[in-house]
Amino acid sequence: MSIKSQIKYAVIFSGVGLLAVLYFMYLKINDFLINQEVSKARLLADTIIDFRHYLSTVAPHVKTENVYPFACTPAYTVNQVAKIIKNQKHYLLRQVSDRPRNPKDKPNFFELKAIEFFKKHKEKEFWQIHEPHPGSSLIEKSPHIFYVKPLYVEKSCLKCHGEPNKDVPPKLYKLIVKYYGNKAFNYRIGDLRGIISIVIPFSNVQNEIFEVFRVLALIILLGYLIGAFVFWKITMHIEKSIEEIIRFFKEKVEHGKYESLNSKFKLEEFEILREEINGTINKIASYQQELYKKLYFNPLTELPNRVKFFEDHKNEIVVVLDIDKFKDINMFFGFKIADKLILEIVKRLKELSNKYNFKIYHIDIDKFVLLFDDKITIEELKNRLENLIKVLEKPYIIDDNEIMIKVRVGVSYYKKDYLRAEVAQEKAKELRRDIVFGSEIIEDKDQYKNNLKWFKKLKIALENDKIVPFYQPIVDKNKNIVKYEALVRMIDEDGKVISPFFFLEVAKKTRNYFEITKRIIQKSFEKFNNKDIGVSINLDLHDIESIEIREFIVRMLHSFNVKATFEVVESEDVRNSTDLRGFLKILQKNGAEIYIDDFGSGYANFDYLLKLSPNGVKIDGSLIKDILTNKNNELIVQSIIDFAHKVEMKVVAEFVENEEIFEKLKEMGVDYYQGYYFSPPLPDIKEN
Repeated sequence: MSIKSQIKYAVIFSGVGLLAVLYFMYLKINDFLINQEVSKARLLADTIIDFRHYLSTVAPHVKTENVYPFACTPAYTVNQVAKIIKNQKHYLLRQVSDRPRNPKDKPNFFELKAIEFFKKHKEKEFWQIHEPHPGSSLIEKSPHIFYVKPLYVEKSCLKCHGEPNKDVPPKLYKLIVKYYGNKAFNYRIGDLRGIISIVIPFSNVQNEIFEVFRVLALIILLGYLIGAFVFWKITMHIEKSIEEIIRFFKEKVEHGKYESLNSKFKLEEFEILREEINGTINKIASYQQELYKKLYFNPLTELPNRVKFFEDHKNEIVVVLDIDKFKDINMFFGFKIADKLILEIVKRLKELSNKYNFKIYHIDIDKFVLLFDDKITIEELKNRLENLIKVLEKPYIIDDNEIMIKVRVGVSYYKKDYLRAEVAQEKAKELRRDIVFGSEIIEDKDQYKNNLKWFKKLKIALENDKIVPFYQPIVDKNKNIVKYEALVRMIDEDGKVISPFFFLEVAKKTRNYFEITKRIIQKSFEKFNNKDIGVSINLDLHDIESIEIREFIVRMLHSFNVKATFEVVESEDVRNSTDLRGFLKILQKNGAEIYIDDFGSGYANFDYLLKLSPNGVKIDGSLIKDILTNKNNELIVQSIIDFAHKVEMKVVAEFVENEEIFEKLKEMGVDYYQGYYFSPPLPDIKEN
């Protein structure tokens, strides 16, 4: 809600509150002044009663020549006093009784009701506010206070109102009867003799009420108006100050202009707020600079980073430069020296940028982007990059350590696209070349479409549980089956069995690959649970480096009673894996055997084999299938067999296609055999 709205509602509610205060004040004044008039009537009535009591006490004792000159004096005197009061005060005072001696003391309708009230209730007084009484006295023809005081018989009253000739002396009795008749006798102490009624004109009281109310209301209203004016002035200052602050934020801060608020405010609190805002603005400006630096610049080299590159890049030639195997430098020399090396590389890049006119962006630990002007020719660019690589690959002396680096460069010259340069740089690594241009990469759209096709087929197969293991037997020298190798297959929508050649590489680009691994392991373990014959399952680097898969395999080994063998494909990446050796030890502790698959395929390393301590090796099929005709293959296979047997490892030969190869391998000392000569992979196994 806005301040203006708040002020409007404050005025409305305060106005309503003022009216309520004036109303209740009027009621209180009204009650107070009426009570004042009632108090006057009470005082008057009490005075009359006391005067009557005095006269009633004295009168019987005053006599001359056996005559009572003061007999009936109380009633007579009160009537006379009433006339004086009526003339002077305009009060109508009457003493009346339902058994009057004087006809003038006969009660009217309201007085008679008051007498009846006091007969039933021993009250001390009674009063009401009456509206005008038509046909009544002049005083009663306007609003008035009707006050009544009861007259109860006391002992002194019996001299005139008691039992004749007993309480009332005979001579006094005769005198009263002579003047008033035989009325108002035989009262007892405590009886209601009558009442004193006083009618007070209300117009005077109302005039006083209105006068007092008017004075007080004017004072309150004047105070309210003064307060409202002061409140309005203060709120105007507040509103103006707030509008100034809002305008400052809209015109300055919202547009990133972190300047000081220079406006002067009349209210001290807003001056304090201005100082606080300026302090905050200064901090924000400082934080903005820090955040800008963190967002757009590399903290080590202070070069613009990946985010800044994508914001800046327009139409320049993109060159992605990567330091090959920088992780090895980190591991060997440590992070501190590696950081110093990066700073030295950047130093050379900056010198080269002055010479060859390019911008430098540090987009990853060991990766940089260089932006060249698009007007440079491809030949000139290539020459500059070759010279740049020569300079960067010169030795670096860091803390007395001589470090050599290798640089790979990818270039997007025509399309000027980062992704294209990135792919070209990866291709340079793969081809072991210094520079690869994006135009050299063949875009195989058919291959892309083929990948999408197999990705969809794989998704459907997983949803319908059509990824299944096929089993190929592994036999001994007597052709007895010692175990089966579980090989993954896909069953397509037409029921056709699909080789992993078509879908496994596609799967490795998604999490579907791990789902395939888990399904093959679980289905194989369920198949071979509590069987004397074992099952062998392939694992590659993706599986071994996945915590999820490692934990899953251990759970399966605990959950099933299976003679399990895991075959790990030998490769350079596998040998460099930090997770491999520890995990293989865990598998062996849980009862599984470990075989190195495809051993001798180009990365054969006997020292590495000893470090892993597997249970056996499986010789690569490329060596086996030509063993009858290729003497070199025979020598390599024999060396592997001899070495394995010396370190107590078993040897498996795969790709055994015919009996001649089988017999040859038996002569060479192979322990187990696998191939189509014995059986192709089948969806089920032979039960013993």
